[in-house]
Amino acid sequence: MKKRLKFIRQIGTVVALIGSLFSYAMFQGGFVSWFLFYSFLPFGLCALAIAAYPLRRIQIARTIASSSYYAGDTLTVTISLHLPFFVPLAYVMVDENWPLALQQIERNRAMPLFWRKTYSCTYTVSNLPRGEHLFSAIRVTMTDWLGLVTKETAFPIEDVIIVYPRYVEMKYRKVGSQLDQGGVASPVLLHRDMTMAVGVREYVQGDRFSWIHWKASARKNELMTKEFEEWQSDDIVVVLDRTPTPLFEEMVTFTASFLRAAIKKGVQTGLISVGSDRFIFPSRNGEAHLQQLFYHLAKTACDSLQPFARIIQQEMAQWPLSVSISYVTSQLTKETAASLSDFAAKNRRGTVFLIKRDEHGVANEERELLEQLRRKGIITIITTPEQFANALFGGGK
Repeated sequence: MKKRLKFIRQIGTVVALIGSLFSYAMFQGGFVSWFLFYSFLPFGLCALAIAAYPLRRIQIARTIASSSYYAGDTLTVTISLHLPFFVPLAYVMVDENWPLALQQIERNRAMPLFWRKTYSCTYTVSNLPRGEHLFSAIRVTMTDWLGLVTKETAFPIEDVIIVYPRYVEMKYRKVGSQLDQGGVASPVLLHRDMTMAVGVREYVQGDRFSWIHWKASARKNELMTKEFEEWQSDDIVVVLDRTPTPLFEEMVTFTASFLRAAIKKGVQTGLISVGSDRFIFPSRNGEAHLQQLFYHLAKTACDSLQPFARIIQQEMAQWPLSVSISYVTSQLTKETAASLSDFAAKNRRGTVFLIKRDEHGVANEERELLEQLRRKGIITIITTPEQFANALFGGGK
């Protein structure tokens, strides 16, 4: 309603100016008064023509070079506009209704029409942010050169682009390829050697009844389970820490690089990503699986309301001990270290990748916790964006 009243006032102003100049020329007479009237008349008539112009009949289209990109790429967009008939002394302003992630980019494009009915412009957006971005509408504003009358309308033209996370070419090798009791891992998936128990541990939900060590249970007055020789397979599951952190983009880049390197090497690879939503991707292989993982990483955010320690406690129980677990985080807390130590006591040691902006970003408390984890047999690797390519060949124990 406010826009409509403003539009009516603009028309009234133009009509009043034309009438005032005409009255002035009629009563005053002379060259000057008629010169003012005839000089303003083309602009006034153009403003009234714009007021009556059918903007809805404009044909407009948006052309995007591709529907998928990687973070940091450059987006090229072309907007073409075709008028049903031209209006002299006018120009059109095209305004993209862009996604929130791109709002900081200049998005207005002025198109001087003069005597033309068609026009097109091309613009680029560099350094695209990761995510799924929806272009929902194009708003067209037509006005005269003096800005007396402004008329606008929106065209609901939707285009979606997906910006996958950036990745680096990572050299892959299996970190900590060894038996739980030492030696080199077998290429054959052998979960447990049932012929000989090598120890006992506390009973956990899911253990078979036949595994219970009755003598040890009687001595400790609680259920104890036999512990068998276990061979690790090549399967990998990556657990992404989605608690809020300023290093989340670096963590996503590392995770994407790690997953891609493993899958390209033929390793069955899965992903656990828990935040405001929960996504569990089982260990698989192939280009389709990699595309599915990248699509999730393109849209994920550091929005977890639970601490990372609680998430891994909830999620790890359902995975077999033969699967190698890799944790990707940017901050190591006492609670997380305690949870990982508990897993190590149950022969699930895993690998911790601690992502930092530079080598001096590790706090003293984190260094102490890392040392404690290493003594438990947990592999810890501190890496920075500059070291991602060789992260699997350096650091850790």
